[in-house]
Amino acid sequence: MFRLAFLTLIFIGVYAFAEPKFPELTGRVVDEAGLLSKAQEQSLADMSGTIERDSTVQVVVVTLKSLDGYDIAEYGYQLARYWKVGQRDEDNGILIMIAPKDRKVRIEIGYGLEAFITDAEAYEMIQSKMIPRFKEKDVYGGIRDTIDAIGTIVSKEYQHDYGAYKPVRMSAFYIAAIASIPFLVMAFWAGSYFFSRQVNIAIRVIASVLVGGFAGFLVWAFSHIMIISGIIALIVAIIAYYSDQNSDYGSIIIDMADSGGNIGSGDSFEVFSGGGGDFGGAGASADIGSVLDGLGSL
Repeated sequence: MFRLAFLTLIFIGVYAFAEPKFPELTGRVVDEAGLLSKAQEQSLADMSGTIERDSTVQVVVVTLKSLDGYDIAEYGYQLARYWKVGQRDEDNGILIMIAPKDRKVRIEIGYGLEAFITDAEAYEMIQSKMIPRFKEKDVYGGIRDTIDAIGTIVSKEYQHDYGAYKPVRMSAFYIAAIASIPFLVMAFWAGSYFFSRQVNIAIRVIASVLVGGFAGFLVWAFSHIMIISGIIALIVAIIAYYSDQNSDYGSIIIDMADSGGNIGSGDSFEVFSGGGGDFGGAGASADIGSVLDGLGSL
């Protein structure tokens, strides 16, 4: 009797902590339940892509054939972590889930967005954006309106800063400053080219290091990525040092620009994957009743 009870507890424990079988992350929209047309999938994916380009926030939509007996909050939390939706160190992912067979929907919010989209706001989105459209059998419209509401919130309040909360958007000054970096590098290069012809090697080395260091600092100030800043600093320093040689570096750069001018002119495609984000179970769920009964497998 004791052995049977012990084995039963082990079975229950294994089942409780077992990971559900998840669908493959094939894109920004994973329509396993077949609720959307291909054109609708692409439209939602484009909306999600725009939000990520503007804010780095990743929004993924998934429709599920079944929750396999799991509560949607538990399933959504595990699926979001499994797919790693959101950027690493920022944890700014959002997972929109629709499970028509189980009559459940959920919006899962990543750690880094909990200060911007509360559980109450996520629930309000479900009630005001998603369910009214679903009642009209407009699954696409409900998801679209939800993504649009998410985009409005993050565009006004969220600024990615490697995990720090900053409820402001990047100002035009910073955008202009980042855009001016290539021109600053060329200006320093031209200055070092002139002065390097007038001074000895020792001073030229010092000047090149200073020029490269300043360029690297500018990149670091806006990217906070040390390895990229170091590489930029090294490249600029080398160019500055050798700029008094007979080689025509200007023509080299022009040739490189010409050779790269056609990049992207052919067909392009995007391979989407999670960025390494994490979740803590925040978000909201709702029972949608029978509003989506009979839909699916388009």
